[in-house]
Amino acid sequence: MTERTRNVSELTALEIREHLLSGQETVEEFTAKLGRFADAADQAVKAFAHRDDRVVALQADHLQRERTAGHLPGPLYGVPVGIKDIIDTTDFPTEYGSPIHAGRYSVGDATVVSRLRAAGAVIFGKTVTTEFATSQPGPTRNPHNLDHTPGGSSSGSAAAVAAGMVPVALGTQTNGSVIRPASFCGVYAFKPSRGLLPRTGVLDQSPSLDEIGVFARNLEDIAKITEIMSGDDGHDPASARQSPRLLYDVAISEPPLKPKFCFVKTPWWDDVEPEAREAYEAFVDHLDDCVEYVQLPDIVKKAAPWLTTINEVELGVCLQQEWNHSRELLSETLRARVEKSMAISGTEYLIAKDRMIHVMSAFDEYFASYDAILCPAALGTAPHGLASTGNPIMQTAWSFAGLPSVNLPLLNLSNGLPLGVQAVGSYRNDGRLLRSSRWLVSEFFNRNMS
Repeated sequence: MTERTRNVSELTALEIREHLLSGQETVEEFTAKLGRFADAADQAVKAFAHRDDRVVALQADHLQRERTAGHLPGPLYGVPVGIKDIIDTTDFPTEYGSPIHAGRYSVGDATVVSRLRAAGAVIFGKTVTTEFATSQPGPTRNPHNLDHTPGGSSSGSAAAVAAGMVPVALGTQTNGSVIRPASFCGVYAFKPSRGLLPRTGVLDQSPSLDEIGVFARNLEDIAKITEIMSGDDGHDPASARQSPRLLYDVAISEPPLKPKFCFVKTPWWDDVEPEAREAYEAFVDHLDDCVEYVQLPDIVKKAAPWLTTINEVELGVCLQQEWNHSRELLSETLRARVEKSMAISGTEYLIAKDRMIHVMSAFDEYFASYDAILCPAALGTAPHGLASTGNPIMQTAWSFAGLPSVNLPLLNLSNGLPLGVQAVGSYRNDGRLLRSSRWLVSEFFNRNMS
């Protein structure tokens, strides 16, 4: 390990585990050092809603005692993880980004959190979310330029990883809330196939669409952490009968054949910023022997209104308690969305729900020929200002279809801000998507170096 990679803010999750197992530092020493770095950085970035060094130290002490007693260290031994503030944790409050739930503590951990703890991870703090994971921004700023949004709704998770405060963080995506902020903040992120990660203990915002995602500094960490959290927990119907997925070994393996990719401009290509369009076209030209342009089926254009219909109706249902008892504490924007949800007919909602499987199936022919579909991760770099988290349209079709997607932080524009390439895989072929994406990243950088 080089001197540079020992920098507390640069180590990946798996490097941290090896560093701690080597005995160079104890878990408590390492997390205390990282805590000092995070506290200093977060004064400007504001990625964390809650952090408490005492809670972190207690977890570190427990891990150290377990190891001293002869217990084998877990696959995430000592790895600090940020958790979006709509995912339950017993030792930090979970407030959903709303004053309505200020000081709320859950009676148990979310399933994914308990699985991370069992693997030896340290829950480092709760990251900022937009209000109920919708569109009303929180205080988080983009680490690349504090005058720009980090995206949302998983604002704090993306920013915390980008700023070096944690090597990995959990977010959620209903429309574009993982991949878009990852693009804006220049980090890797993964939104798995629908149902791969159980959502027990996670806020219901739109149960037909909600998924848990992972932010990290590389795809290897994402594969390992997603693998550990995956599989049916007996409570989330979306994960029923889904066995834990072996992702890491697949992701780090060499593809049996050179991967093939297609690039789709999507129906919203004209809305992409001109410089971003040029960057994406140059990216395809750079990899022209393994990437080719194709058109999307017409049904994709209808995914956006269908997703909006489902999301609005289910959001209104999920927020009935807050609407009936504390609506004055909801933002004006969210109150308007709940009111709108009440005007959507049941027939309109059921038709939209019925179309989900059809949109998913529309891509089967693409995955018979290509390992992944590539497209923009965003309409451009992070917008200036903090009043909006940006447009999620580039994730809409894939979120609606329940397909796995990855942000690859490969591009930078003249304003100095990052721009991601989005890779989309076939349903339940998450390992193949991660493997193909890892190959693509390596090939891209190898060609740049040569």
